[in-house]
Amino acid sequence: MKAELSVEQQCLSLSGDWDSQQVALKWNELLTCQAQELDLAKLKRIDSAGIAAIITALKPEPSKRLLIKRCPEQAKLLFKLYELDSLLHFED
Repeated sequence: MKAELSVEQQCLSLSGDWDSQQVALKWNELLTCQAQELDLAKLKRIDSAGIAAIITALKPEPSKRLLIKRCPEQAKLLFKLYELDSLLHFED
């Protein structure tokens, strides 16, 4: 499934499959977005490349954690596996 992204009111929404191939296609768009929140309600699947792209592009820090809304369980497990909890705040 094709990956899509949109930014509205400093909230980045991702949909579809965010794997290494889709990240490569959307990298410039992702890198230039000015988002402070992430909505994953329409995300179908994500891999380590997708997780790395989000962290690299949005640059969360412990003092400025990234708010992630409606995170699917598969994505949440990867964020936790990579020990990114201190950079993120989840909201359903």
